[in-house]
Order: sequence, then structure tokens, then C-alpha cells
Amino acid sequence: MRAVAVLLVLSLVAVAGCASAPPPPPAPRSLEHVRQLAVVVSGEATFTVLEHRAEPGRTFDEILKWTFMSPYSSLLRPIAELVHRGVNWLMASDSTDAAKVDLGDITPRSLVAGAFVQALEASGRFDAIRAYGREPVGDERQQADAIVRVTVPAWGLVRVQEGDPELLSAFADTRAEMVVPGAGVTIWSSSEDVTDAERLPLRAFTRDREFTRQQLLSVLQRAGRRMAAELLYVHGAGR
Repeated sequence: MRAVAVLLVLSLVAVAGCASAPPPPPAPRSLEHVRQLAVVVSGEATFTVLEHRAEPGRTFDEILKWTFMSPYSSLLRPIAELVHRGVNWLMASDSTDAAKVDLGDITPRSLVAGAFVQALEASGRFDAIRAYGREPVGDERQQADAIVRVTVPAWGLVRVQEGDPELLSAFADTRAEMVVPGAGVTIWSSSEDVTDAERLPLRAFTRDREFTRQQLLSVLQRAGRRMAAELLYVHGAGR
């Protein structure tokens, strides 16, 4: 009887576990039906110089470890973090202002979207690709099988190596999301953080603005092509 009771309990636990198990995720929707594509540029692109300095408070903790003030470290930590962040923000702002370049009439998101569209058109996978600087409406929206929204949250320079001098590279943080018009269903998304292979000190970028401009244009275009390659792979695989 004891063995029967144990088996009964185990059976009930197994049934309860099966009943509470989450349903399997839905299979991804096929992209084979997408032949008419609308590409929309949206959002703001922020130029920045990313320093990736030590996290706030770490240096402060090391100092407190060897001083009579250690009993008060929990009270002083918030102040140290604010000071640390403030100093880093000021240094980053100075670097950003010194390195920022003017792209003229070109915006980072339109450059990424342009390279994205060119790569897709060259593939011949789509019947029509239309680019917009706003959300398509009316007939424009009805003609599209899917809408791809391209954004560039951040771009600029990033520190890739410590030392004296520190070395930086051009970078672009880009996003793309494909949705079905009217349904709001995302059927594909991409996130690309592209960093240029060339590593140079900050003064190399601040001294020659045209060189910096070309480096940034190159990395933005590369980000657009990379997102297009990812979409073409998924589209070709029928996923």
C-alpha cells in the first residue's frame, strides 16, 4: 500500500508539472510572403564618445578599505558615486565636443537605411523596396507586405584599448525591426553594434575632421549592409 501511495503521489506531481508547463513558443512566421517592403527611418541618433571607465564607487571602496573612515563607507558611497559619474560625464562631454563632426545633409539613420536598401535591392529578393522618412500611410502602407523601421540609437567613437594614449575606433549602434502593417506583429529584428577595425588615439580624430567623417560614414554604411545580410539570410532560409 505504501508503494502504491508513493506511485500515486508521483503520478499526481507529474501530471501537475505537465499541466503547469508553459506552452511551446510559437514558430516564427515565414518571410517568404514579403515581396513589397517599406523601409522607414525613425528615432534620434546621438553622437557620443564612449569611454567605458571603471564603474562608480570601486576606487572609493579601495580607499576606504585602508582608512579610519571605513565604518562610514555606506553613508559616503552615494556621494562617491555621484562625484564619479559627474567627473566621467564632464570628461566624456569634452571628448564628444572635440571629436564631433558635421555630416552635412546626411543623417546617420538615413545613411544606414540607404546602405540597407541598396544591399536588399542588389539581391533581387524583393519586388519593390520603398524608403520613407516617415511612417507610410494610405496606399503606401497597403502596398507594403512588411515595414522595416531603422534606428541608430548611438554612433561616434568608442575606447577599445587602454594605455597611453588610449585608442578609439568609430562605432555605430543600429537597430531594425520588421512588422506586419496593421497587425503590429514583429516578424524579424536585428541589432548591430559595428566597430571599425582601425584603432587610433583621440587626437587623430580631433585633428583631422575629414578623416573622422570618412571613418564614421564607413562604419554606418557597414552597419546597414550587415543588417541587410542578416535579413537576406533569414528570408532565404524561409524563416
